[in-house]
Amino acid sequence: MKNLRVSLVAVWFSICLMPLALQGQANTSGEHFHVETLLIWGTNDPQSPDPKHKPVDAELAKKLEKGPYRWKYYYEVNRQIVALPAGEEKKGIKLSSHLTLDMKNPKDGRIEVVMHGDGKPVSRHAEPFPMGKHFILSGDAKNETAWFAVIKRVEPPAKPEKPAAK
Repeated sequence: MKNLRVSLVAVWFSICLMPLALQGQANTSGEHFHVETLLIWGTNDPQSPDPKHKPVDAELAKKLEKGPYRWKYYYEVNRQIVALPAGEEKKGIKLSSHLTLDMKNPKDGRIEVVMHGDGKPVSRHAEPFPMGKHFILSGDAKNETAWFAVIKRVEPPAKPEKPAAK
């Protein structure tokens, strides 16, 4: 009889806690992601040869400096925001003439990224992807420099306000 009571109590707790568990799962699955992609160039030269390149922001520079990277200067080459609906894949996101990304939102709170260099798959990553999470993919470049693809989940861009009717 005691075992039956213990079993009934366990079943009761399971029934009571199930909605909470499912609610937590619903918060991570089926989400629409907005992904910021940055192409960064790392060098020891204090100035980029391309005047369109600008130094990365201070927060990202600190993260790169704390990482295993050896360069003193980091420049932003390309930045874009990609909408990635739940269950969809975007192919051929062009970061440069040599580097593209395929990104997939498998509806389970993760992001899957395949990086292509000169049209060939270079790496594949599947990571949990909460808001604010970022990860860095990197590779060597010519002349003792390197490139970095920074993938970060961000809030959707603000929609422009409609002008008031006259």
